[in-house]
Amino acid sequence: MSLNSNSSASQRKPWTPSEDRLLAELKRNKDYDWIEVARRIEGRNPSQCSQRWKRIKGFKLRRTWSKEEDTKLLELVNIHGLNWCLISTFFENRSGKQVREHYLNQLDPQINTSPWSMEEDKKIVELYQSIGGKWSIITKALNQRSENSVKNRFYSCLRHKYLNIKNPYYIVPEKKQKLNEEESQQNQNVQEQQNITAIQQPIQQSFVQQAPTYVQLYQNCLYQIPIYVPQPMLVPVYIYPSQFQLNNQQ
Repeated sequence: MSLNSNSSASQRKPWTPSEDRLLAELKRNKDYDWIEVARRIEGRNPSQCSQRWKRIKGFKLRRTWSKEEDTKLLELVNIHGLNWCLISTFFENRSGKQVREHYLNQLDPQINTSPWSMEEDKKIVELYQSIGGKWSIITKALNQRSENSVKNRFYSCLRHKYLNIKNPYYIVPEKKQKLNEEESQQNQNVQEQQNITAIQQPIQQSFVQQAPTYVQLYQNCLYQIPIYVPQPMLVPVYIYPSQFQLNNQQ
């Protein structure tokens, strides 16, 4: 994927109603991630599209946790342990996953919030290169770091610093030219295939229709055409005149 690193293209500007409508239309296509959505909205990077979508759609199930909910969650963990499915039944519109993530990333008293060390950074990069973005497993190898903090540390700093990979969510993709080239190539491939099919089908049908005629003609020729059988050559016998004959008696 080709990306445009020109940051001036992603300067903040108010979203227009037409952009909001286009964003809503693009999000109906579940195959598009935020990078693909940003390709189709001029001058917007994936992060801007994602944040705008959250504002205009509104995530009811991801509303901010209140202090009362935090206190209640801590009390329930002390009683039931880390049984997230059970604990979520004590909350309205909170899933077990939301309860787990909020506790482990925000409320767990054992969370390590100290500055990141070079050893931790290198371990995160090594594990990512080995197993990919399995953050729950990577987090267990670190000293009481939260899963979100590890993931944020990698994407905000380590990926570019150690792997020289820029964060695509903060870069405006090269939209028009790239999309036009891809769509043009796809259309050309489809047209070529249709042309080949259009040529092949009549030829194939013609052969199928004419095949019995050619078979019958071939069989008739086998019986009607005479076969030439070569004859042995006759070697002439030459008799020399008497004056040229040798006298065997001499």
